[in-house]
Amino acid sequence: MQLGRSGWRILVAAAAFLALIPAFNACRRRKPAEVNAIVPSFTISRPRAPLGSAVEITYNWNVEPSAKKLGKDYKALVHFLDSHGVILFDDDHMPTPPTTAWEPGKSYGYTQTKFIPIYPYVGSSEIRMGLYRDRERVALKGEDAGMQEYKVGQIELLPQTENIFLVYKEGWHNPESRTDNPGLEVTWTKKDALVSFKNPKKDVILYLEADTNTKAFDAPPVLTIAAAGKVGLVVPIESSEVFLKKVRVKAGDLGSDEWVDLRLSMNQSFVPKLKGVNATDDRELGLMVYHLYVGEADKLGNVPNVVDAVPVTLPAPSASPSAGKAPSHRPGAKPAVKASPSAKASPKKP
Repeated sequence: MQLGRSGWRILVAAAAFLALIPAFNACRRRKPAEVNAIVPSFTISRPRAPLGSAVEITYNWNVEPSAKKLGKDYKALVHFLDSHGVILFDDDHMPTPPTTAWEPGKSYGYTQTKFIPIYPYVGSSEIRMGLYRDRERVALKGEDAGMQEYKVGQIELLPQTENIFLVYKEGWHNPESRTDNPGLEVTWTKKDALVSFKNPKKDVILYLEADTNTKAFDAPPVLTIAAAGKVGLVVPIESSEVFLKKVRVKAGDLGSDEWVDLRLSMNQSFVPKLKGVNATDDRELGLMVYHLYVGEADKLGNVPNVVDAVPVTLPAPSASPSAGKAPSHRPGAKPAVKASPSAKASPKKP
């Protein structure tokens, strides 16, 4: 076959183009990220835990002598994945101390309480850790599962029915979703709220994570946590920050009845509408509860910052503030931690 001058020109141009493709691909190929010799790891208070329960997780960051000092404050990435590698939930947080304070040759560890959300999944969950800031991730030393997420262990998630059963009675408003975090469900109490739990006839630890609007009260608010009407903890609430209390109640103090009453009693309550902080909210409010969990102490593993229940006296009943609205009741019973949001009222802290 004979080619004219234009045909030869086309062939030469095509050959030149094909010769450039490998170089073009090489330019596009990303260089592997330089590994910083920081090794993430974790330990957990128990290897098996029901959905809706609480676990204690200790995060560790071993900064080896050859590691480079981090010049930014990175956030800890903690992902819990199902058996197909799909993220179930996370525990992302700011490390303590911040990463800019980490020094080569030192290790840093801290323990956090994690309330396991309720998902339609039971079985093994892989846990991955990492460091990130905005869209930037740090290449660490460990088994990279991809995207600079490092495999550090696993936990077996059990059915929610493995928890001690709770029955919410009077003094509770409907659950709400936070406007700043729609996946987080919270519940306001009135001045006094009652919940009953099945008596395991052994020591238990009560977890309460809550806050309130301290500026809305006429006097400093005080919470009394009382189990079986006689032992618990008195908690002066000094600010509107979220607090977490863990109280051990001994089997002997639970009594012999099948059910145990647990009361959350404030020394006073408020109505946002009457206080001028929310023109449409005429509910009587006491405490905003994020998590309430009761677990058998011998199944929870090592739980830090637990205090023993002491004799308490419930505050005397007082006339509750009213804006003319009939009291509401929270019907039904449900296990230890609330599931997905069931009421989409405005959950702003009044």
